Amino acid sequence: MDSSYLALLAAVSSFLITFLSIPPIIRLSLVKRLYDRPDERKNHPHRTSALGGVGIFGGMIFSFLFFTAGIPYPELNSILCALIVLFVTGVKDDLYPMVPGKKLIGQLVAALIVSMHGGVRIKSIYGLLGVYEIPYVISIGVTVFVLLFLINAFNFIDGINGLTAGIGIIGSATYAWWFWRMNEPLFLILGTCMVGAQAAFLWYNVRGRIFMGDSGSMVIGFLLAVLTVYFIKVSEDFKPNIFYNISAVAYAVAVLIVPVFDALRIVFIRLVVHRKSPFRADRNHIHHLLIGAGLKHWEATLALSGFNMLMISLAWYFNGRLLPKYQLVVYLVICLIFTGILLRYYRKKNIAVEDR
Repeated sequence: MDSSYLALLAAVSSFLITFLSIPPIIRLSLVKRLYDRPDERKNHPHRTSALGGVGIFGGMIFSFLFFTAGIPYPELNSILCALIVLFVTGVKDDLYPMVPGKKLIGQLVAALIVSMHGGVRIKSIYGLLGVYEIPYVISIGVTVFVLLFLINAFNFIDGINGLTAGIGIIGSATYAWWFWRMNEPLFLILGTCMVGAQAAFLWYNVRGRIFMGDSGSMVIGFLLAVLTVYFIKVSEDFKPNIFYNISAVAYAVAVLIVPVFDALRIVFIRLVVHRKSPFRADRNHIHHLLIGAGLKHWEATLALSGFNMLMISLAWYFNGRLLPKYQLVVYLVICLIFTGILLRYYRKKNIAVEDR
């Protein structure tokens, strides 16, 4: 069967399995008291299950394995092994919160498995900042850093209903389209499975019935990181017929601009401004500013999702018009302007509230 039909069936299968599995997970969480309690830092008013990642993982992994049977890829086993390590780490943290160091060990093990054993690594920067081929050791180091950064970046944005799944769907669908163009069936099906599972979860999450927890956000971040690394790795083989001189690195930054910029911004604030651990939670994320400015969860999610799609469109427009390093500068300036406007509105609104 053609890979495009397999990918479509995989998306439907992933959606249905996740959609049907989440209600029992919600009931079990409430019966066994496996829920997330509200506090002064969190935006939800009620006790809510944080095990949505179990449903996402179940629907996605079953459909992925079922519809990729017979597709020979040396990377497959390594991706699955790394995924299991990360999922178990996430579930453990959702049930019994772990210190950041222990959670980072699980993330590091997963990153090393997929980069060293699976060979999914960045071998070249393709001229960005004047760098091309890089040595093996540096390649592993760069790949592990990218994987760890994106895993935690998606974990960071998982603070309001719909945001992580919404951004995850945009990224997964974008990469799935490119892998369809490049005739890469394994990664095409992985992308569509992710879209289906996240869409099913989103149906319940936007109503505040369940959160994905670390078992969901870390798995989504990890898989999108793997798609990103593989996308960068194979993109050079398809120029110019498919990529039309697109810089895969700059394009990938645009695809993941919301978690990437938010993570860079929050790490800078925590390390440089407040001089504390980058893993110490606070309310300085961009989605917190949107909520503080008066937007509802779904409105903030739509705003950031729309911004993400705008940046992807700009990346396509810049194709052949702007050098990759200048594209990154433009993305940074746009993000800083967006955040500056948001901060100004946030402060004006909160001053007005205090003056009442």
